[in-house]
Amino acid sequence: MFKERKHIFSIRKTVLGVGSVLLGVLLTTGFVSAEEIQGSSVADSGLVVASDPAVAQPLVTETVIKSPIRYVDEPAQEVGYSAVQTQGVDGKLIYTTTADGKTTVQRIEPTETVIVLGTKETTVVTETIKAETVYSLDTSKAYGDNLVINPVDGSTVTKTTYHIETKSTAPVSDAVTSEDYKWSDSNFYHIDQTKALPSDRLVINDLFVAMPKATADYELSESTIRELNQFSEYLLQETVTTTNPDGTTTRQSVIRKVTSEMMDPANTELRRILGLSDDAAFYSRLLQSSKEDLWTTSAEDSANTIVPIDLIAEADDYLRYNNSNVITDAMYADIKADYLRAKEAEKQLTALGVMTSEQVNDMKMIESQFQSLTQRYNNYKDTVATDFDYSHTSMPQEQKADFEARLQTLPEEIRRVLTTVIIYDGVIPGYGETTLGLASSADRSIELKYTADTTELLATVLHELTHIIDYKSGIYTEAVDNNTDNELTSVMGFSDTKEFLDVYHTYFDQPNVWSYYRDNSEEAFAEGFSQYLMHRFFNKPYTMYQASSNGDAYSVQSGGYSPFAQSEYYFAGLYNRLFEYPRTATVLPYSTLTETKLPVNGQVIYGAKPEETTKTTVYKTIYVGDETMAYDPSGQTDRIQSGTNGQETSRRTYSLDSNNQLVATDTIILSIPVENQIITKGTKPQVTDKVLVRTVVYQEVSDDSIAQWEVKVIDQGLDGLEQSVTSYQVDSVTGEITSQTTKTILAEMRPMIVHYRIGSDRVTHIAKGVNYIEDASLDKGKQVTVFEGQDGRSTEALVSYHFVEAGADSHFEAILYSEPLVIAAQNTVIAVGTKELPLVVEPEKVETPQAIEEAGETVVTETKNQVAPKVRLAAVAEMATPTVKNQELPVAGEKDSLLLTLVTSSLLFGMAASFFKKEKN
Repeated sequence: MFKERKHIFSIRKTVLGVGSVLLGVLLTTGFVSAEEIQGSSVADSGLVVASDPAVAQPLVTETVIKSPIRYVDEPAQEVGYSAVQTQGVDGKLIYTTTADGKTTVQRIEPTETVIVLGTKETTVVTETIKAETVYSLDTSKAYGDNLVINPVDGSTVTKTTYHIETKSTAPVSDAVTSEDYKWSDSNFYHIDQTKALPSDRLVINDLFVAMPKATADYELSESTIRELNQFSEYLLQETVTTTNPDGTTTRQSVIRKVTSEMMDPANTELRRILGLSDDAAFYSRLLQSSKEDLWTTSAEDSANTIVPIDLIAEADDYLRYNNSNVITDAMYADIKADYLRAKEAEKQLTALGVMTSEQVNDMKMIESQFQSLTQRYNNYKDTVATDFDYSHTSMPQEQKADFEARLQTLPEEIRRVLTTVIIYDGVIPGYGETTLGLASSADRSIELKYTADTTELLATVLHELTHIIDYKSGIYTEAVDNNTDNELTSVMGFSDTKEFLDVYHTYFDQPNVWSYYRDNSEEAFAEGFSQYLMHRFFNKPYTMYQASSNGDAYSVQSGGYSPFAQSEYYFAGLYNRLFEYPRTATVLPYSTLTETKLPVNGQVIYGAKPEETTKTTVYKTIYVGDETMAYDPSGQTDRIQSGTNGQETSRRTYSLDSNNQLVATDTIILSIPVENQIITKGTKPQVTDKVLVRTVVYQEVSDDSIAQWEVKVIDQGLDGLEQSVTSYQVDSVTGEITSQTTKTILAEMRPMIVHYRIGSDRVTHIAKGVNYIEDASLDKGKQVTVFEGQDGRSTEALVSYHFVEAGADSHFEAILYSEPLVIAAQNTVIAVGTKELPLVVEPEKVETPQAIEEAGETVVTETKNQVAPKVRLAAVAEMATPTVKNQELPVAGEKDSLLLTLVTSSLLFGMAASFFKKEKN
């Protein structure tokens, strides 16, 4: 019996294309039976397609969409720390099935849950190696110029960094997650924790392992994915001797396997048994074995062995799909070792010159499959990426960036499936103009025909991606023509299940659907799922078709029929079951670096250059006094004794004491004493006699002991005599001379006393006269005093003077008086009777003149220069002259006296008025 391997390309065509192309590659080898392993079942999606026409009310069912979990690393928190940063809310799918069997779906989006996990780096010092310090002297360096190199202890330090690795909660088979491998127990790989990319971290230690010893219980059954993937193998018969309980021995024959990792070129005995002693034959077989192992692994031919085909329920298809996403470290180590053995075979065959063109093509396929498997392993290990090959297109850089950016917006679970995209200008090699894209079941690559419409490129990528998803659910040859294509061919799991075929026959197998999707259930599945994804994530409207009476149905912009919109509920449920399982997270050691640092001895090198120091002591200047030398403030007569500076030279050398401390030793090599400078200054005392000149005391008197303006020396006084003795002291440091003078009065001084008297105003008396007037009213001879007269005066006021202080020669000068101020005398008026007959005579009224005075201003000056008081002349009122009716001539002299009186009064009044006016001005 043989295993059959088929390499299936699913093609997306334009509306002019027809059919799909299935290319099969048949690979044969020895028969291997497999134990059927049933994994956990996937819970039913809750999808209900109502078929009972008796149901009048719509049937509503719901499926919970778990809140997606995003894990965030926190390097500041210890490993084990976990905190919910954001608690999301579950969403749901609400299916409504009407009585006519039509189902619609409403999607309520879940919100994201964010969990923070601690990933703080750990550092462990496992050993400490103490360093020493070496002390030494450097006599070429000055003291203080030390070189200090601190000792650094050696240590062995292990640093471990951590990262978050997530895993889907989708159910998978134990046979896939198991790393058991019964054919060998050799540890042929390790994890290099200095690398970042998961595929780089896994390092192969040995390409070949020793054949384990055969045992009596050796059996050929395979139970894990690793064992199933080792497709290329030899079967050898060996005889095994066993010891029975009674001590006897039994020999029995066993059949054992020889896998590709056991085909060590150095094992000449094995090569002889296998008939591969020739290097060309051996390395050709080694290349073939690696190719077959990688094909089986990449195409997932073991999927149906682990989860056998069950066409009744689709649960197994989901399990096979989930299994296909798992690549453990041990499984990738098998893949990498197979690839490296193929590279070694290529190298040797090339060196031998026997590499065939078929083997060259085989290496191309091996490279492609290894690249795909490496990317799938990295995606499984949470380093999700897609490899883009633009080497066959002139696609603009801007479109490349837009194309990749839009693909990056897809959920990560979808991008885990997308490993390799290759774009071609013109046509895809080997296909026609109508082929837009194809997907390979062997290496999971997607090839596209370039178009400037980026949205169309995205649609084609997703169409081919859904084919890959269909492949991953299992590929097998149908026994019954369930898809009604009138042939029994290789089909894929999801697109050939009863659940989808019900959808297909209901919505796609219609005359108003383009025949490419109407006649091919796997293409209907791929296009339906991809249109759902385009509609959901890129808002692309569902395609609609319209039937044609004379040809195939064609697409329209509106008013047509869309099988994709009608079947949306199915693909919504499919998406949920494929991609929306929450992921769990584990914080794992990622980079463990053990570093041993050797100790670095410290050094202390003291600068120890000998130092010679010359110390100069500057001489001091000392000042002394000599009372035998005359005092000379100019210093010209000072006596100076020169000084000499002192000098001492010492040499300092250094050494280390027992504690490695620097010790200094000083030695004096030259010493010259200091001699101070001495300056002698004259400090002979000085004696001086001073005549105390008599002073003059001026005393003003006001009595009549001396006459006005007289100056008189009362006491001539006497000069005194004072003797001063000045002695000197010298400051010995500064040379400053201070003096002290002592004064002695030998004869007391007596002052000269001078008296002087200041003169007063000069006043001249004017005697009053008598005027007689006739009075007829009086008896003749009778005299009556009509007006009692008053004496007058002439006053010269003292204006200023200057007193010259000149001792015995003191005198007054510049004596100035004002103009005379005259107050005229007023004569006495006597009436003389002339009455002859008795006659009554009424005497005339006489107004007595009154003097008007203004207070004078007095200016007081110093004693030596006095100014006489200023006196305003009194204003004298003009005296009215009495009217005499019967006037008689006066007696001799009376007329003149009266006239004089009137004239004098007028003059006085005029003078007074004149002085008054001046004073006002």
